[in-house]
Amino acid sequence: MTTSRSKTTSRVQSPAPSAPIRLSDAALLLLGQAAAREDRLLLPPPPALRARGSALQKVLQALLKAELVTEVPVATEAQSWRSGDDGERIGLVIAAEGFRAIGLPVPAPAAPAIGQGAPPAAEPAGRITKQAVLIALLSEGAGASVPVLAETLAWQNHTVRAALTGLRQKGHQLARTKDAAGTTVYRITGQAGADAAGATGA
Repeated sequence: MTTSRSKTTSRVQSPAPSAPIRLSDAALLLLGQAAAREDRLLLPPPPALRARGSALQKVLQALLKAELVTEVPVATEAQSWRSGDDGERIGLVIAAEGFRAIGLPVPAPAAPAIGQGAPPAAEPAGRITKQAVLIALLSEGAGASVPVLAETLAWQNHTVRAALTGLRQKGHQLARTKDAAGTTVYRITGQAGADAAGATGA
C-alpha cells in the first residue's frame, strides 16, 4: 500500500516596504540648509524659517527620531539644540538618511586628520552642490519662495531667479503658486532628463 505524504509549504511573508518619510516645510528647509553648509549643522536656523521656540524643538525632535539627523558636540549656543548632562552643547548634523530623504546623494565622509579624534559625523562629508540642494528644495513639499531659497543657499535673490531660469532651460517644469500668506513659491513639477543631482552649482 502506498502512503501519500502531503508536503506543507511555509510561507514567509516579506516585510512591507517602509513608507517614504513625509517632511514638513520646516524640516525640508532645515535639511536643505544643512546639506548646503560645510559643517552640515541644522542650527542656527535660517531667518526665513517660521518655526521657532517649542515648534522648532518639535521639528528637530522628529528629525532625530526618524534618524535623519545625528547629535554632535558644538561650540556655540546658536549651534546647539540642547545641553548634555555635563553642560556640553549638543547640536544636530544631517545624517545619510537625511540626504536621501530630500533626494540628494550621500557624500563620502571626509577622512579626519591624523591624530585628531573628532567623530566622523562632525566632519564635513564631502561636497553637495548648491544646485542639487536647490532642486531638492523645489522638488519636495509645497516648494519654496525666492527669499527662502536665497537664505538657505546664501545667495542673492537675483542669483536664485537666474538659477530658476537655468532650471527651465535645462528642461525642468516649474510651477509658480501662492502660499497661504500670499507669497510666490516655486515647485518642480517635472524632471529634466539628465540627473540634476550631479549638476555643478554656484
